[in-house]
Amino acid sequence: MAEQYYLAILHQGIDVWNQWRQEHHSSQPDFSGMDLRGAQLNRVNLAGARLNGADFSGADLSESLLNRADLTEAILSQTNLVRADLQGANLRAAILSNANLSEAILSDAVLSDADFIGATLTGAEVTGTDFSGADFSDADVSGVDFSRANTHGARLSKAYFSRRSDMLLDES
Repeated sequence: MAEQYYLAILHQGIDVWNQWRQEHHSSQPDFSGMDLRGAQLNRVNLAGARLNGADFSGADLSESLLNRADLTEAILSQTNLVRADLQGANLRAAILSNANLSEAILSDAVLSDADFIGATLTGAEVTGTDFSGADFSDADVSGVDFSRANTHGARLSKAYFSRRSDMLLDES
């Protein structure tokens, strides 16, 4: 259960939250199972936070610090995670369908059994990342070097490995 204490601080704004995190860097905020759909949390510091089972559908977490966070089974559908730092985070069985993870840092993260259907990962850093059993159907993985990541059992057969020029065509 998420602690209302942390939520009250977060509701005061990102700047107040990030200042509090700086002063209480050893604290491990708990937002487990919270409904944070559509939240505007760009550049928020949630490093090491407990976010397992939280619903961030449609939220803006761009450029946020989520390194070492527990996002196990979190719902991140249509979430903006552009340039987010997820290094060492646990996203096992997370739902990232249609999420934008362009240029995100996913190094050493656990994304086993995650759902990336329709997601965008262009230019993401994935060194040492565990993608075992992940589903990348219809995902755009342009510029992603999977050579130093664990993709055992991952479904990459319908992923796009180069930018789709047909998306830029005028259909009129």
